[in-house]
Amino acid sequence: MNLELPLPTIRAMSLSGVSGKRPLLSDQQRRRLAEAATLLKLPARAIVYRVGEPADSVFINGGGVVISFKDMPSGKRRVAGFRFYADLFGLADRGKYVNTARTVTPATIYKIPVETLTALLRQDADLEFQFVCKLVHELRQSQRKAIIVARRDAPGRIAMFVDMLRRTAVADVREDVVELPMSRSDMADFLNLAHESVSRGCKRLGNMGVLEFKKGTARILDRARFDKLVAKN
Repeated sequence: MNLELPLPTIRAMSLSGVSGKRPLLSDQQRRRLAEAATLLKLPARAIVYRVGEPADSVFINGGGVVISFKDMPSGKRRVAGFRFYADLFGLADRGKYVNTARTVTPATIYKIPVETLTALLRQDADLEFQFVCKLVHELRQSQRKAIIVARRDAPGRIAMFVDMLRRTAVADVREDVVELPMSRSDMADFLNLAHESVSRGCKRLGNMGVLEFKKGTARILDRARFDKLVAKN
């Protein structure tokens, strides 16, 4: 791989959960991962892998947004989550991917063979620990999603979703403007809501003066009311 290109990294909270997002890898560790990786430059809506395929690689998001989902026998789709810059994805069960991963936007992705990554982790205890931190971070995200979808009100779920993206998406996003590159359909399937419920919920939040939705963004209009709504379970 051409090492003049941006090097892969991962970001997560520490195991204590109090230090906020931070780069976990040293430059040397990033170079070692880059040497082991295949760089993928994918357009929007490209499939990275499909559910049930052999899980022979792990992926690091180098830029862009990836959605992880599974189509159910009923015809419904369940979105497991969205993967942003420096997120790790592609972990599997019994040697197979448990979800399908597809790009939402054009994306740069580092593909690392599982066997190669395993060897790197065995050689570098600190690198192994940083990956553990990232996996714990992903577990927190899964728990947060479970809390979000347990709410009864659609506006509350949407507000919590926006807050989750504000806390986990790219670091240079303006504090009160949150990027929403995914479609309303993607949001609905993540929040376990009907698509019409998401549209009505977004309109309701706008009428309340809490959030303003424009194409690709959500602006927090009233931080105090927004925080109060997010905290209400």
